[in-house]
Amino acid sequence: MYPKLAILDMVGTTIDDNGLVLETLVDVMKLELNINITLTDAINVMGIPKNIAFETLCSIYGIEISHDLINQLISLFNQKIITAFQMENNVKLLPFVGELFASMRKHGTKIYLNTGFERSIADVIVNSLGLMTIVDGYVCANDVTKGRPNADMILLAMKKENIQYGHHVMKIGDTTSDLYEGFSAGCAWNIAVLTGAQNYEQLRTAPFTQILANLQPVVNFFNSGRSF
Repeated sequence: MYPKLAILDMVGTTIDDNGLVLETLVDVMKLELNINITLTDAINVMGIPKNIAFETLCSIYGIEISHDLINQLISLFNQKIITAFQMENNVKLLPFVGELFASMRKHGTKIYLNTGFERSIADVIVNSLGLMTIVDGYVCANDVTKGRPNADMILLAMKKENIQYGHHVMKIGDTTSDLYEGFSAGCAWNIAVLTGAQNYEQLRTAPFTQILANLQPVVNFFNSGRSF
């Protein structure tokens, strides 16, 4: 059985950003708060809505959180990351993505992307790579009430495609937030890949069906029908 719907995270799973998201997160905390956050702390907040990410980082470093401060951090982050993503060659598809999308299409699987970014950023990524001619849609953190690790983005994609049950859905991501999201939505395939910021030891702490080095085994699954 093939999934009726596949939902892939954007950066780290589908798209190679050359480390720009992590770099921008670190830069924003330095520029606005004069705090040098560790790479580990930045990695640990990957995949979740940026307001929660910045609230978490502020809490870790003892910064008093206010609505205005979080909005200020998000605003600067959005400005910097949009500028970076608009520059030529700063984003590209990860290996096997093109093959995977073609294989999914052959079997009638609807393809959605989702992301912890706001739509303004996701639009830049999708348009710069011409993905709207390839995917059926994409869902962003500000399209729903609760972003990852809650299941709202997956449930919205399911609603758009009139898919009632999670056992018809494949979720692929590169963070524990992705895995908890897929688990919460009841996805039959809840797959992590090691192409993003988090490593195997981090990913294995969340519910998963497979942890893969890259997307090639998923391509093989769609091409052969054999289980992972």
